Amino acid sequence: MDKDFSIDDALGYGWDCMKNNLKFFIPAVLLMWVAAGIPSGLQSASSFLNWKVAIVFGTVFGLVSFVVGIFISIAGVKIGLGFVDGRPGDLSDLYNGYPLFWKMLGTWILYMLLVLAGLILLIVPGIYWAVRYRFSMYAVVDEGLGPVEAMKRSGQLTRGVWWHLAFFYLAMVGINMLGSCLCLVGLLFAVPVVIVAEAYVFRSLKGQLAVGTKPVPPQPAA
Repeated sequence: MDKDFSIDDALGYGWDCMKNNLKFFIPAVLLMWVAAGIPSGLQSASSFLNWKVAIVFGTVFGLVSFVVGIFISIAGVKIGLGFVDGRPGDLSDLYNGYPLFWKMLGTWILYMLLVLAGLILLIVPGIYWAVRYRFSMYAVVDEGLGPVEAMKRSGQLTRGVWWHLAFFYLAMVGINMLGSCLCLVGLLFAVPVVIVAEAYVFRSLKGQLAVGTKPVPPQPAA
């Protein structure tokens, strides 16, 4: 299979999905921010306590923040794949991926250790592995693979397209930076574009992107 993807098509699809589904994305992104912000805020606030108490509470809230981050990672992947696969936005995707928690946790740890090791080895290997194995998280959600299998799957999918992916992720960084510059409000619009565009690229590399894929409308209110 000739693996390739269009950065313009991925960004365009993400942009169209965001515009057509703001009623879904705005509350979804806000809920993810609140879920991530509460433990992080409590961890920061604990630094004002007695140092012994601060260590205990800081550690506890730090672990909670990490766990919440795993759930948010699962949710982001599920939401992005859902739109690319033609399913309407569903807020239940924010939590219904909990059965994948341990696989995603193991994959994140393995991924971060590999990237950290690469950064220690003169930085360049870390950047290379960060891009090469990024889709391991998608392999967990989409195929239910374990950490090692997911990393291998990502390596297979990204073989031969590393530079193309690197430019894509540079574009993703630019979009997020632009959103951050707009008083952070811009991130409400930038985050959905990034989530959907990355899922689009994943499906493209798997050869599972439907021809003429169109953004779907948000799920009708009950």
